[in-house]
This record gives sequence, structure tokens and C-alpha cells, in this order.
Amino acid sequence: MPVITLMSPDPSPGAPVLAQLAKAVTGLLGIQPEHCWVTWQRLDPDAAHRAEWRRPSGPYAPIGFVTCKESYPRETVGSLLRLLRDELSALLNVPAAEVYLAVRRAVAGELLVRGDVWAGD
Repeated sequence: MPVITLMSPDPSPGAPVLAQLAKAVTGLLGIQPEHCWVTWQRLDPDAAHRAEWRRPSGPYAPIGFVTCKESYPRETVGSLLRLLRDELSALLNVPAAEVYLAVRRAVAGELLVRGDVWAGD
């Protein structure tokens, strides 16, 4: 159930690209494609500080957060981060080294999933 939030001064690459990211992620995790959501937030460059975003023109690599269940093993999460980095780099034509992603773990009892509080796997 990853929820991926990406932010950049660039406009969204569009729903088909975001769907492609979700498909890659769900393929890695072995879950249904509809169990991953990807959102894009366009940031005003003057409302954020990131040295890479100060270049005169883009494309600019996004920063983002991946929220996923705490039950995913660390190795799987590492693979997911590398997959997202590589996909974003290729799809957005940005340097892979400039993609920044952090994981937020959803813990049992603190996550609403399909209408009920998740109790853990």
C-alpha cells in the first residue's frame, strides 16, 4: 500500500507516467496495481530551498516521501527506493543522484486501509 508523494518545481509529468511508477512499484512488491498511489506536487521555487533547483532551467529531480507498511523488510524497501530512483531518472530525464526519497513507515493500529484500521500482517 505504498503512497508516494513527489515534489518538484516542474509540472507533473502526467497521470500515465505516475501510473507507470505505480506499476513498477507494485510489480516489485507483488501487490495489486490499485494498491499504490502516486501524487505530484508542484512547488513554487521561491517556497523551497534546494541547491539543484536553483539552476536556471530544469528538468529538476523531485524529492519525495514513500509511506509504506512497517511489515515490508528493509531489503525490500531499499529495492523499492532504488527502483523509484531509476524510474524517475529515466522517465523525467534527471540525474539519478539528485532524486531524494525518504520512507515513512505506517505502523499497525495507525493506518486506515480499505475502511478499517490495519492491525498488521
